[in-house]
Amino acid sequence: MTRIALINCYFGKSWPSYFSHFLFSCKYNPDVDFLIFTNLEAPFQIANVHFIKISNLTEFSKIASEKLNLSIHILDGYKLCDFKPTYGLIFQDYLKGYDFWGYCDIDIVFGNIRYFITEKMLKKYDVISPHKNYPAGFFTLLKNNEQCINLFRQSKDYAHILQNTRHFCFDECNFEFNLVHTTDITEINTEIESFTLVLRKLELQKEIKYYHKNIVQEFTYSNVVHHWVEGNIFNSITEKQYLLIHLINLKDNLYFFIDPIEFKTSFSISPKGIHYNFNKFSYSSKKLKKKIKENIRNTRYRFLFLKSKLLSYTQKQHINFLEEQSYKIGKTYLTFYPQDKNKLIIINEADQTMHYNQFSLYKLKENQWIGISKKIISTIDFHYKNEENIPYKISINNIKKRVNENAYYIY
Repeated sequence: MTRIALINCYFGKSWPSYFSHFLFSCKYNPDVDFLIFTNLEAPFQIANVHFIKISNLTEFSKIASEKLNLSIHILDGYKLCDFKPTYGLIFQDYLKGYDFWGYCDIDIVFGNIRYFITEKMLKKYDVISPHKNYPAGFFTLLKNNEQCINLFRQSKDYAHILQNTRHFCFDECNFEFNLVHTTDITEINTEIESFTLVLRKLELQKEIKYYHKNIVQEFTYSNVVHHWVEGNIFNSITEKQYLLIHLINLKDNLYFFIDPIEFKTSFSISPKGIHYNFNKFSYSSKKLKKKIKENIRNTRYRFLFLKSKLLSYTQKQHINFLEEQSYKIGKTYLTFYPQDKNKLIIINEADQTMHYNQFSLYKLKENQWIGISKKIISTIDFHYKNEENIPYKISINNIKKRVNENAYYIY
């Protein structure tokens, strides 16, 4: 049987709440090995899941620098996405004896991998993605040979991307998620040559055999329940089977509740959470408690904002360090224009459309401010590297929506 290894890198203070269910779904794919490079300990042991210690992003950067012969300095975990196509080279020493290597995220629950990724498919294709329009960052497989290990080098921008602190969505489509559904990536004017563009060009030139079809449930918007039963995932209505469910738009939902792992042979996944036995009364009770906590939290931030505003009258607070600096969030360009004391204009520009926002900003502590725009309160954190005077990253956290966006300085 063809040997497969899937790689994930995760660094943090603790595992997310859904990680145990990810691990348990790995157990039901015993003929696939999972290599998790992390600073954390395994919550429990699964025979085919191997935890390999890397202390932090600094150590990862050192390893990547040596393997890629580049100067790598990763400052936040989100940047790791750009490195996924390089994992075959960075972790080459761990991949000896495997026929295929790949990468996966941990915010997924696996179905039966071998049911979809068959021996016939593995013999035929060099690269396998379960998404039609781009190599999925949450799961992509590549042959363990020199060509596929070095495919990332086919992008003329790879060195610039990997050495830059900004996240480019290199592993997928450089944030062109809407356009790639209707337009071939070769016809889209992107900032960089993404891995999608690399693979598509080589596919058209018949230099690689590239499988890319939709065999996953990535976004779950309806209330349809999916069942996980002994390593298989299927839609409860259509009974259609899936390779995996990606929790990307569910995991941060305030009312997405996850039952503690019980190691049972079945559970359900829906926008309400991951449950063994869903109980409407219990769910409603949890939802009510969460709403009360959120109201208390929002009230606390409103008081914090008012307190910071009052303190500003006795302090010198200036945000001149943002004078006409340009940043990017995904495809969106942001330009900051400080006005009078504690006033900031942000111009958002994306797809030839401009939006104007005015913030009133007040200092909370060093490098952290609290602001309001259109009655929405946000905290804004400024992140610096070395001795630079301009922040390389600005984190904007919408308090009410619990949405955190990172804007990266354009070097």
